[in-house]
Amino acid sequence: MSDQYPPNPPQWMPGVQAPPKPTGTNGFATASLILGILGICGFSLVLGLILGIVALVQIGRTGQSGRGMAIAGIVLSLLWAGGLTIGVIYITDKAKTTGTTPTIVGLKVGECYNTPDGYGLDATKADCAGPHDGEAFDTVPLTGYFKGEYPGEDHLEQQAKTGCEARRTAKFGADYTPPVEAELAVFYPDSQAWLAGKSTAVCTLQASSSKQFTAPLGR
Repeated sequence: MSDQYPPNPPQWMPGVQAPPKPTGTNGFATASLILGILGICGFSLVLGLILGIVALVQIGRTGQSGRGMAIAGIVLSLLWAGGLTIGVIYITDKAKTTGTTPTIVGLKVGECYNTPDGYGLDATKADCAGPHDGEAFDTVPLTGYFKGEYPGEDHLEQQAKTGCEARRTAKFGADYTPPVEAELAVFYPDSQAWLAGKSTAVCTLQASSSKQFTAPLGR
């Protein structure tokens, strides 16, 4: 009969502990809030939005604090994006339909022009018998609040629009249809021109699509 030995005692392996969860405020949340505040810088706007979303995901997994900061960073980034979008639309529309463009402000009735390529640039005079973007059909006298003081663009723009609308109807008739898709555009003096004695707005019909005028406006 062979010798028998007692079975070896069971060997217990030490348990593997899970790594401790991060504590404190989530770093991405802090960064998102800071970048959201600085969102006007452009690139930080996008980065702040991305980091805020990453922070919310991490906080949901780790239980860290900073959820409010991440949400604030996202909201601020979105507000900056909305504000910048509205600003770009306003500036583009201002350059297209109204403004203080020097060449157009100085046009005489019956003269034509091509619009500038970008905001802040000047227009150029054009031959009315060739392709052009717009034509001056009348002028409107403008008034200020006090003599020798510039009344501001908003004040002049409102006068110019009201006056030019009436002049367009009187000159072309209520049922007039331009040869190409066009809209009323008004141009008024800036502060420098106003103080130099320029106090009239120029009323124009300006092409509102890629198709230009190719002849003078019919009267």
